[in-house]
Amino acid sequence: MALVRNKSFAPVLFAAIFLLSFLWYSSVFQDSLKHLMGNCFGPVMGINFTFQPNKAAAPRPRSFDLQSEINSVFNKIQRIIPNVTFTFFNRSTSAKISKVSIVNRREHYCLGEDLVVQVDMYDHLGDRKTYGGDFIRSRLFSHKLGAAVSGRVEDFHNGSYHVHFPLRWVDSNKTKVSIQLMHPSEGIAALWRARHASLGVLGFNGKYECLGKEAITDCHFQLNTTEEVCEYKDKFYEEAFYCIKPKNISCECLHDMRAVDPRVSYLTEGEGSLFARSNIGVEMAKGLKTIVITDCGSYSSTSKPKCQTGMSSPVPSGHFYNRTWHPDYCEMTVYKTQDDFTECLQGKKLFLIGDSTLRQYIIHLTEGTKIVKYFRFHEGGWHSWQKTLEALNMDKDIYVSYKRHGFPLESFGFYYFKEDMYTSRQIDQRGGGKDTIFVISMGQHFRQFPLTLYIRRAINIRRAVERLFLRSPDTKVIIKTENTRQFATLPERVGDFHGYTQYLVLREVFVGMNVGFVDAWDMTVASCIESVHPFGYTLNNILSMTFSMAC
Repeated sequence: MALVRNKSFAPVLFAAIFLLSFLWYSSVFQDSLKHLMGNCFGPVMGINFTFQPNKAAAPRPRSFDLQSEINSVFNKIQRIIPNVTFTFFNRSTSAKISKVSIVNRREHYCLGEDLVVQVDMYDHLGDRKTYGGDFIRSRLFSHKLGAAVSGRVEDFHNGSYHVHFPLRWVDSNKTKVSIQLMHPSEGIAALWRARHASLGVLGFNGKYECLGKEAITDCHFQLNTTEEVCEYKDKFYEEAFYCIKPKNISCECLHDMRAVDPRVSYLTEGEGSLFARSNIGVEMAKGLKTIVITDCGSYSSTSKPKCQTGMSSPVPSGHFYNRTWHPDYCEMTVYKTQDDFTECLQGKKLFLIGDSTLRQYIIHLTEGTKIVKYFRFHEGGWHSWQKTLEALNMDKDIYVSYKRHGFPLESFGFYYFKEDMYTSRQIDQRGGGKDTIFVISMGQHFRQFPLTLYIRRAINIRRAVERLFLRSPDTKVIIKTENTRQFATLPERVGDFHGYTQYLVLREVFVGMNVGFVDAWDMTVASCIESVHPFGYTLNNILSMTFSMAC
């Protein structure tokens, strides 16, 4: 009251209030303050996007801080891409003519040793390749023992490779080597160039609904158009996409979204011949005999700590034996029964944020072990797979939710878009705590777009997790990598090489963080399961690895 009665001070006070109000609405000051507050408390905006009709389709320049980190990660991945140009098919790598041999072949090998396989590449004319960069998938396996491990490929960049297999089981004569040429180096260079020749090989339609009016327009991360566009921008995360603005309908009326296939390719006709189904995943080790592995007494397995967050995951990260996953660096708890999952999740909230490979988790918990029941969802399986799902167990105080990772989503039917939210925002909106578990995954829906989009999203998720740990350091966060999928898919759009580069991005972005890292890529390579949705013992072990780290 004293300040108000002081007449000489009142004009100064009113002027100060006016000046601060003006500065708040100045975008530079406002964005800076929001960014500062966000670093400690998460985003302060109450909505997901700003809606802005915009005559120009190009987004504003992004901050150097985020963009420089994106560039750094991108450059690391680009270094593994062969710098070759396709000339004609016969000069590309031939899986049939190339040679595979075991280095220092012996009658038997000792448990704990490394088996080294040499691969020498030749083209279809029989000439020796002089450069590397071929995409090789390798595994050592025994069907009888239910055992398998992936190989670590060493590229000498001269047409020769060593594939290193750790010998983790004893076998009298049934262990086999598999070396598959997924794509030749010429194909890898072509896929990399094609992926970054456009903003993506998948398009989108947005459906607008407002006061009985409806319109469908084109949407994308950038639009080459002179028409008026709606900009949907999240300034805090520096994410944006655009839709052509329908006439006489507001930008705020965007209601549904769907993917559309423009049927475009950025591969030349000659490059396309490299990706005929008969040239993908060709077995190169058919001539190798099975190997004998014995216990020579020199290998002693040491006790390992229980799997938990913050552990570093090597390559390969483990092996299967008796169809059970054995990580190299920790002891995994096997989760099979209803009681196993209930004991882990009792009194906890589980947030599954990602794609349909995480929807498998909630399907398993509701329709498999049946420890929770869906809330207001009366279908099952993959019906309405884009929907947000919730499941509860009131007696055991268990809450489970599944929510998609936000745009982009490869759904060719319209889905409700208003509830879409980037993974980073979903994390920022949760308080966390010792009874909160996040399981995060993304990958399959990003393969159709330039890798920089995926890197941006991964870095934003990491930053959101860092903010989460500042306010709730005892929250459990699990990162599940994407997995391999069917060979019979379009390599330019959703092929596994794109998935592999994204897998490398996740390893780079989350290195050193106190998160659990579920290497679903390594597990699906080892089990050789060719499905976008792993099943059987592979899925069971992915679940066990996840909840071993979460509980």
